[in-house]
Amino acid sequence: MRYPLLTVLLCLTIGFPFSAKAQALLTGQVLDAETRAPLPGAHVLIDSTAQGTITNAAGLFMLELPAGRYTVLVRFVGYEPTRLSIALRANDTTFVPVLLSPTSFELEGIQVTALRPDLSPTAQLQEAAVREANPRDAGELLRALPGLAAVRRGPLGLDPVVRGLRETEVGVYLDGSRLFPAGPARMDSPMSHFDPTVIQSMEVVKGPYALTWGAGNLSAIRVETRGLRTLAPGRMQGRLHAGYDTNLNAFENGLQLGYRQGAFGLLAQTAWRQGADYRAGDGSTVPADFRSREVRLKLGYLPRPDVRFVVAAGYQAQRDLDYPGLILNADYFDAYTLSATFQRTFSDGPVRGLDVQAYYNAVDHSMDNDGKPTAEPNPDRMPPFALDVQIDSGIDVVGGRLALSLAPGFADELELGADGYHTYRNAMRWIRRRDTGMLLFEDLVWPKARITDVGLFARLTHSPAARWQVAATARLDLVDARADTASAFFLENVSTDLTAHEANLSGALTVSWLPHPRWSVAVGVGSAVRTADATERYSDRLPSSKAQMSAEFVGNPALRPERSTQADLWLETAHPGWSLSLNLFARRLDNYITIEPTDLPKRLPLSPPTVFRYVNGTATFYGGEATLAIRLPYALTLTTTGSYLWGQDETRDEPAFGVAPPRVDLGLRYEPSARFFAEATLHQVARQDRVAASRGEMPTDGHTTLDLKAGLRLLRQWRLQIGVQNLTDTAYADHLNAKNPFTGRRIPEPGRVFFLDLTLAF
Repeated sequence: MRYPLLTVLLCLTIGFPFSAKAQALLTGQVLDAETRAPLPGAHVLIDSTAQGTITNAAGLFMLELPAGRYTVLVRFVGYEPTRLSIALRANDTTFVPVLLSPTSFELEGIQVTALRPDLSPTAQLQEAAVREANPRDAGELLRALPGLAAVRRGPLGLDPVVRGLRETEVGVYLDGSRLFPAGPARMDSPMSHFDPTVIQSMEVVKGPYALTWGAGNLSAIRVETRGLRTLAPGRMQGRLHAGYDTNLNAFENGLQLGYRQGAFGLLAQTAWRQGADYRAGDGSTVPADFRSREVRLKLGYLPRPDVRFVVAAGYQAQRDLDYPGLILNADYFDAYTLSATFQRTFSDGPVRGLDVQAYYNAVDHSMDNDGKPTAEPNPDRMPPFALDVQIDSGIDVVGGRLALSLAPGFADELELGADGYHTYRNAMRWIRRRDTGMLLFEDLVWPKARITDVGLFARLTHSPAARWQVAATARLDLVDARADTASAFFLENVSTDLTAHEANLSGALTVSWLPHPRWSVAVGVGSAVRTADATERYSDRLPSSKAQMSAEFVGNPALRPERSTQADLWLETAHPGWSLSLNLFARRLDNYITIEPTDLPKRLPLSPPTVFRYVNGTATFYGGEATLAIRLPYALTLTTTGSYLWGQDETRDEPAFGVAPPRVDLGLRYEPSARFFAEATLHQVARQDRVAASRGEMPTDGHTTLDLKAGLRLLRQWRLQIGVQNLTDTAYADHLNAKNPFTGRRIPEPGRVFFLDLTLAF
């Protein structure tokens, strides 16, 4: 599909029409043609009428129509659309099975989809589309969509920012498992612990509407890896990928092998990446060494299309990572994932679906100051001798989910469920003299912090009339936060009470209207609650990732949970020659976690003099995004996207921290067939001078960059892609990028980069 965002948003707005005057009933089920898996959220339209619907969780749909002959259009993102000619007889019921085939060759640009959140997301990001975007890190995929951004602190681990929301304000899920970073300074964004080549789909909800996914989702991202149902029965399948980027001197290799026989399936995926320092547009060299290797396994029992039991495990090892935006570099990350999932769908009866999952993930992390100025002696510095700094940290996460989908008589669908997670974090810091090895001091960074969240949720969807749909969600979370111990300084100067208990209530309501099959309008309002994380509660004089300065911060165990209240307006229209998407929003953050200066003494001699602490306040945000696509003659498509965001920290009476500047992207794509494409994209970013001065944020100049790429399918198995990013070798830095703590310079993006990717599917 050429415009997945517009298609998905249009799909999700159609309700289940009902009319007592109908003389015939059309029912059916939409299935994947290869796997026979149901496709929930498929778009079913009656040509030349204003009637339509979407499929439910079991892929089923129903329409009441006058007797006669109709042409039915069925669409689903990532699949080829189909048209069916149907004859309906009076007072009769006609059942139609609809089989949709996956799009054979996706070279349509990155298809990470920012979803209208009133229904379960169903958009899929094909593996070929991921490679077309040429990401070195999964976080880079987010920069392709308006309203989304990412913080760069190093070559990997770009940290998601969704409309100004960041860090634990944005829930990140991998195959249903909630991910958290192990590093106190978020060296390892949750998006960094899986290779882009393993992604099958990615969904983004830009507001407090993903309440059934988990707790604390002021916004949320859900990533799914390749599933076992994509495997054809009875033969070995595989995919081999190799790529190289100049300037970055980055190599990327991946291998996938899968086999399915009868009810059992096995899928193995491995990836290897390595990079070096890169040159910015101004000729400067940016430290960017890294090595990353990972392996993932899935073993499944799939006796029928409506039953799935899958056990999955993964291991990732990252070594010797440079972080020019932080005081330290990363020695290693070792990330482990384990999950078991059971899903069952039902075609009739009051119960339509059952979803059960249990998971465990953990990250071990070590960082040091090797390669940093502090590792060398300096007579003009205090202390003048070289330091040896090491921090070891880790996180363990245990969680699970139980959800039941029902078809009550008073509504289309009712989802009831419970979920929860428990995190355990611990971090120690040592500082020694490099020349003698003498220990200067050791201290706690995270004092064995534990946070447990258990939630109950309910989600109701109903179509009170034709072309209308209402979705309402409620959620209750019970939170327990505690730390085993803390330093004497923390207990004396911050708090002796290291525990907190919360009961947090969240809710959301969306109303969708389809005035015409080519137009949709929707409004939504939601209020979600996020509990403060371990760094905000318990950090002990540690530089914060929520600032662009190396000042020390202390936690606040008494922080109240943040509440995000947001209203959205969506307008979508799609026509044979053009399409338009518009989304406006306004948000208020109560108990917004901000900072204030203190008179506490700093811990490290090289830190700035002022120590800050986390406190609650208030913030407001508003903005919007728009996309216009026009089909031109000669197989050309012109696409324009734009985004605007405004934010204010009301407590500190200054702009909110980390607000991305206005941006416009203009793309021209030539695609005469599914075997070849060529595309040019012009990125224009405005200057941002509304900055949070108290957090060390500095203005950034605007910039313009140009990217070119082309893709070609060779025979049936081979795919070749070439391109150049930042063709004009423009010197620029993304406004959200971290600053080098020693130079005060924001990390620049790479200059001109040529890339080559080759994929063999067998």
